[in-house]
Amino acid sequence: MKPLTYENLGHLLCYLASSARGLLDEPAPYGPFRLIDAVSRLIKILEAEDPEDEVLVNIRTFIDNGKYLLMTDMDAFKKVLDDTVIALATWLDRK
Repeated sequence: MKPLTYENLGHLLCYLASSARGLLDEPAPYGPFRLIDAVSRLIKILEAEDPEDEVLVNIRTFIDNGKYLLMTDMDAFKKVLDDTVIALATWLDRK
């Protein structure tokens, strides 16, 4: 594994652990936000390994453009989550 990838995964681990702790005291909707943000961060790490994977880049962009809908439109945020799951399953199926 490349040293930068290892370091970036380490940062993601810290983010996940601190998110887990924060969720004990934060409002419930923060959980889905933190999880989808972690998906975006992980995709960014994968992009460094395979920058030619345009599907993953598009999925990350979609997530980043939609994750803040949590603050204004819960139904639209739920759709972002649903569409992300479908997009990732489709991406994985083609691998």
